Amino acid sequence: MPLYVNASWEDVRSLKVRKRKTVFHEVVTDLNNARYRVVVGRRAGKAVKSKPVSVTVWRWIPLRSISSYLSTSGAVFGETNLNGSRYKAWGAASYSHAGVWESRFTPGRRCRAFSGVLGLADSSPEGSSAVIHINADDVPVYDSPALTPGMDVRVQLPLPSPYRIGIEAVDTSPGDIDSFPSIGDPALLCTGVS
Repeated sequence: MPLYVNASWEDVRSLKVRKRKTVFHEVVTDLNNARYRVVVGRRAGKAVKSKPVSVTVWRWIPLRSISSYLSTSGAVFGETNLNGSRYKAWGAASYSHAGVWESRFTPGRRCRAFSGVLGLADSSPEGSSAVIHINADDVPVYDSPALTPGMDVRVQLPLPSPYRIGIEAVDTSPGDIDSFPSIGDPALLCTGVS
């Protein structure tokens, strides 16, 4: 069965090499693979074409696109403000006072990095604090610094292609003060994930 149906080569880029026109062509076969070839024009005769080469495509996938297999009460996806900026986020719901929130995901050894903006939702009161932990196959890969209102910590972490990824947010506020830790625009760098 062919890799694609009704596909045609599209010019990606043209440039002159030793006064000859060289064109790079591409056919995207699916979200996770692309095929390329090079065509070199000649002064006389037919153009020379390279054999097609397949390339694995890695892309950032929003964490909300990967179903969680475990989430504690109050750990939700939604929108929140962190340090005055609006994000699509994972974190503690404003109605939740659990103190610890956790979600676990199974990307299946197809992801090699995590990115996001860590902080407390702007609705968190002064004096509140929290930390966020990220695990890969139950092994800690990142522990945030103490997060307080008005902070945002941008992270891009390499991952060891884990089967499972876990995120835990812990309210470390003193007394009866509540915090709402969140990760803005959490995403995984993956291939083979639709």
